[in-house]
Amino acid sequence: MNNKERCYNEMVIMRLIKLIVVLIMFFPALSCANSVFTPGKVSKIILHDWGRVLVYLDSGINTNEGCEKKAAIVLDRGNQHFAEMYSSLLSAYHAGTKVGGWVNGCDNLHKAPVLSRLDLMPK
Repeated sequence: MNNKERCYNEMVIMRLIKLIVVLIMFFPALSCANSVFTPGKVSKIILHDWGRVLVYLDSGINTNEGCEKKAAIVLDRGNQHFAEMYSSLLSAYHAGTKVGGWVNGCDNLHKAPVLSRLDLMPK
């Protein structure tokens, strides 16, 4: 292999490495499905016996999740922080304070965004 061929091969390899690095940088962004929802006051909380809580906000649910229904956020009893989130939602409801946070995916039963992070907003 002469010098010209070796330089060309090294150049091709470097371009492939750069392409792979750029592609790898985009995959974490694509796999992170969490999206924020517009903060609002809790206007209604509905508890279902099958382990889900529907939370309605006075401002409606505005999020980038592609769910069919956006009238409520679903808090699933399977969430590891269910007790803390539910208690915080009740407190926010009774105090009239706003909540915000993140949703991740859509509930398969209600077709609504699933709560994954809850932020209590200042008055």
